[in-house]
Amino acid sequence: MPDKPLTTVETAVLFILLAEAGPVPNAVLAREHGCYLKREQRDHLVSLKLVEVERNSGRLVLTLSDKGWAHCRAELASGSAPARSGAAGGALFAVLRRWDRYLTARQLSLGDFVNCGSDRTVVEPPVGEQEVQERGPQVEERVRAAYEMIAPKAGELVSLADLRDVVGDLIRADVDAALRRLHRKPGVTLVPEANQKTLDRRSRDAAVVIGDQPKHAIAMQVS
Repeated sequence: MPDKPLTTVETAVLFILLAEAGPVPNAVLAREHGCYLKREQRDHLVSLKLVEVERNSGRLVLTLSDKGWAHCRAELASGSAPARSGAAGGALFAVLRRWDRYLTARQLSLGDFVNCGSDRTVVEPPVGEQEVQERGPQVEERVRAAYEMIAPKAGELVSLADLRDVVGDLIRADVDAALRRLHRKPGVTLVPEANQKTLDRRSRDAAVVIGDQPKHAIAMQVS
């Protein structure tokens, strides 16, 4: 039996969580976003593994799961508003279609775009493609050196949050590009955190999105 389609409210919750790029209390969804999520709607999102819910100091807190991130990216590409979503839904999906075109044209991931406004992001002036290509190998070398500095031994996982602290003087977009290139090379693996509930804001902000899945740790063999 196919899954029940998402309601307008359920879809709105996913995009609010996406925009917030971190845990959001259920009460905040209602108070600040005017989004009143009923229990059956929340249970529906959980059953589809699109959100994760935990109780923190007596409050229900929602977080977008990796599957939820992938769902939102697919919604951007589909560009079709849910049935009976009204003018507001039509306007939202018109913006999302434009967003999808921008990401595609710039070859950016959804995570890159959402995290560009985080406190850890350094905004740099645009550079030419040639300059980016020329400094790519140097950035990869810095990333490898940072890993070797932190890792107890080769092949062990190191959090990207800790790695980014070591290369914090580099432009984030350059580091992300280097991580994606390294991920395609033998002996290098980037993985998501297995227990998403243990992730704090620092770890989520440090993630690099590969294939629309946030990766939170890296392991390298001896280069």
